Amino acid sequence: MAIMPKMSATSEMRRGTDALVMAGDGGQALAKSAETWIAVATECHREMIEFVSMRLGKDGEAARDMLGCRNPADATAIQTRWVEETLRDYGSEMTRLMALCTRAMNDGGRSGR
Repeated sequence: MAIMPKMSATSEMRRGTDALVMAGDGGQALAKSAETWIAVATECHREMIEFVSMRLGKDGEAARDMLGCRNPADATAIQTRWVEETLRDYGSEMTRLMALCTRAMNDGGRSGR
């Protein structure tokens, strides 16, 4: 009985991509769409990771500030500042992500990524 070696996932994907490219215009369009989607998804993930890292830093700073409070008025002021800053940061992040996705949709894969 002959035993066939298993192909690696990379080889399988490469073979699938080669088949799409060889399939003509439809396959090339599909391959380009997949490439564009992966590039946009990667950019979105990078953006979100940077945002979470930044927010965790600010959240930690606010927690340290609150632990050092001597009276409720100071704690309330810190918490108010934290809530306002958090809302602004999340709003700005959503604007950036929407701009990224809108740009990708408008480019329609023509950006050459």
